[in-house]
Amino acid sequence: MRTAVKKLFKHGGSYAVDIPMDFVRHTGTKEVIIESAQDKISIRAQNNLDTIEADPLFHSFVEALIKDALKHPDKLRNVKEVWDKEWDKLLEGIEVDGE
Repeated sequence: MRTAVKKLFKHGGSYAVDIPMDFVRHTGTKEVIIESAQDKISIRAQNNLDTIEADPLFHSFVEALIKDALKHPDKLRNVKEVWDKEWDKLLEGIEVDGE
């Protein structure tokens, strides 16, 4: 990860910052996700999963799954028991970090 100090500049009624060309070339996209907190802004390339995670109901959906799993642990199964070729086809081409 590279770090650079950039100056903000006025652009219309907002402020802007230049993004390095290497970033744009490497990611192959001109769309980014900007995540901001009180003392930090993070800029990253948009990917296919961002549309799911950005949905306002996604967090509620995952929370409901977790609550149901905790209420009914007897319904949970080992992935090896339920995985079949249909899942392989569905997930074809999706990269997973750390594997």
